[in-house]
Amino acid sequence: MIEIARGFDYTTTLGVCWSKRENDFNIYYPRKVDGWVMHDLLRSDEFKEFKEEVKNRGYDLETLRFSVKLKDKYVK
Repeated sequence: MIEIARGFDYTTTLGVCWSKRENDFNIYYPRKVDGWVMHDLLRSDEFKEFKEEVKNRGYDLETLRFSVKLKDKYVK
């Protein structure tokens, strides 16, 4: 069975997208340690600067989403 959340198969995909309910980014991850890597990225000064820059250029941050899938050899 494939576990899907917000379009992410979180058994194989590390992803992030905006949550209207939480009014913040939600992180989806197959392994807890991977979730912490994404969390650290989202809280970094560089990401905060990126968010401010694209917001100032007129982009809607609530549409920001990205993901990366595990290579097959790492999938259980």
